[in-house]
Amino acid sequence: GGMSLDDEFEKCQEIEFTHAQFLFRSYLFPVVYLFGIISNTINICVFSQKSMRNHTVNWFFLALSCSDLLTLVSSFFVFSVPVYAESSRDPWYIDWSVQLIVWFYPLAQTGLTMSVYVTILVSVHRYLGVCHPFLIRRISNSSAVKAVIVAAVIFAFVFNTSRWFELHAQPCFYDSAGQTNSSVVYPTALMMNNVYTLIFRNAAYTIVMFFLPFAVLTYVNLRIIATLQQSYKMRKAMTTSRTKRSDSTVPTDTIVTKIDGYSAVVPVENGTGGSGIMMGGSNGGSVKNEKKENGVTVMLVAITTEFLLFNLIAFANNIIELSTIRFFQDIETLLLSTFLVNVNGASTIIIYLIFGSKYRNVFIRLIKNNFGLNSCGDSPKRPIGYSQAHFETTQLLDNSRFDLNRNK
Repeated sequence: GGMSLDDEFEKCQEIEFTHAQFLFRSYLFPVVYLFGIISNTINICVFSQKSMRNHTVNWFFLALSCSDLLTLVSSFFVFSVPVYAESSRDPWYIDWSVQLIVWFYPLAQTGLTMSVYVTILVSVHRYLGVCHPFLIRRISNSSAVKAVIVAAVIFAFVFNTSRWFELHAQPCFYDSAGQTNSSVVYPTALMMNNVYTLIFRNAAYTIVMFFLPFAVLTYVNLRIIATLQQSYKMRKAMTTSRTKRSDSTVPTDTIVTKIDGYSAVVPVENGTGGSGIMMGGSNGGSVKNEKKENGVTVMLVAITTEFLLFNLIAFANNIIELSTIRFFQDIETLLLSTFLVNVNGASTIIIYLIFGSKYRNVFIRLIKNNFGLNSCGDSPKRPIGYSQAHFETTQLLDNSRFDLNRNK
């Protein structure tokens, strides 16, 4: 605008929130933040249990819960605390809330980037497991998974480096009479720079945070769904042929193999040898394991679908509002999209509980062990081998180890 910033430095700019914004920021947002912070803390407890860590895909869910937690905590300080400060009219409190925005704004952006890229990683990992089982066998182990997660975290921090230089606290005088020192958040010269805004805040951000993730997730999800449908049809065919045959062997043309806990129906030259052990000693066991694996895949599809849905509106909003430059205007236009992105980050626990049978078991066990209190330690010192979930995992891992040796 034509108005110089200097005019505003004289006294603190009164940031008057509209009534709707005030209600949103002081009541609705904090409810979502509180729910999300609690639910992601529970997620972290559940996914860090030993029986969950055995399964590499859960490392991604653990990382996702951590990045969602970072985003939610940071967003609380950026979106809700300033409203409380403003209504308190206490210069010290306002000053403090301003410093917090300057610190937590870049962290919220970093957490968001992290969540997006961990979601991409878990989808790609699952896609490889479902659609390219022999490739995943060679490349997937917990150290590889941890390495790509670390890479995603580093990328999130690097991509958002300039965010740390977009805002600064500007000292100002609160009113002409008392002249109390306080401060207000102002965009820095960098953020006001048209080239920076166009190249980084508009173009790069749109590509990295929306176009790329949407393209990858949509493709990967469609492929996973198609493969699941195919394997479901094949399983139906196998079941009918099995009932016709009356003996317990697998039809010779297909055999169900377990790779790193994934199920894949792969053609085999001859069905001889080891089919009994491959099936975990019984046909029922294999079908149950496969159903369980497909359960994890369905859970992932649900999570990414929710992710795409909530971020799509945020994306549309972003495109519409690309022109704005002033920070507080900017932050208001971001209200709806940020809110939806936060709802998405907060509500993954619902999907885990609906679709993740193993998540449910561990969740219930933790609540029983800790009466809903205490920290999330592993369960009390009873032989863990007797817990059903753990036994199934071991069985699963043994099968895949056997299977690996046989195919070498």
